[in-house]
Amino acid sequence: MKYTKKFISITKLSLVLILLTGCDLDLQKEYDFDEDARIYEPSPAFETTIWEFMNQQQSDFGLMVDAIQIAGLENLYTDGGDDKTILMLRNEAMQEFLDDQAAVSLEDIPIETLQKFLRYHIITERFTQNDLNSQEDVQLQTLIEGNNGRINVWKWRRYMELQINRAGSPDLPSSAKGASVYLHNYEFTNGVGHQMQKFVRWSPF
Repeated sequence: MKYTKKFISITKLSLVLILLTGCDLDLQKEYDFDEDARIYEPSPAFETTIWEFMNQQQSDFGLMVDAIQIAGLENLYTDGGDDKTILMLRNEAMQEFLDDQAAVSLEDIPIETLQKFLRYHIITERFTQNDLNSQEDVQLQTLIEGNNGRINVWKWRRYMELQINRAGSPDLPSSAKGASVYLHNYEFTNGVGHQMQKFVRWSPF
C-alpha cells in the first residue's frame, strides 16, 4: 500500500511538470491552404498527334473520328504545332450532338454543319488547367471566325475543373450551350486535348 501511494504521488508530480513545461512550447506554425493545389490532373504526354491518339481509342472516340473523316478535316488534327487546344468529344458527346440534330447517323447531318461543329471545338490557343486563374472567365476564339466562334473557359477554384460556356459567363447568348471538362491536360505533339462528355456551342451550327 505504501508503494502504491508513492507511485501515485510520483505520477501526479510528473503530470504537473509536463503541464508547466508544456506552456513554454512555441505555437505551431500556421500554413496557408492553397485550394488551387488540391486537384490538378498531371498532364499525360503522348509522342503522338491528337489524330493518332483518337484513332487508337476508338471505343471512346470512334464517332468523332468518323465525323472528322466525313467532314474532310483530318489535317486539323494531324498537322500544326502545339499552339492549339482541342475539345476531344467522346462517343457520348457525339451521340448527344446527333440527338440535338435529330439525326440517326452522321451521314444525316449536312457537311457544312458538321464542319462548323468540329471547328468550334478547336481553340486557337493552348492551355491546361494550370495555365488559367481560378474563378476568372477567359474568352477565347475557336476556328470559327467572328462572334459565333467565341468560347468562354472558367476554372472552378474548389476542384480546378474547367467549365466551358458556363451559365453567367460574360456576353454568353441564350443560344449557347456549356459543359464541364471530363478529363484534363492531354498533351500531344500538335496541341493539348481535354476530353468532353458533352458538346458545347456559342450559337446553333
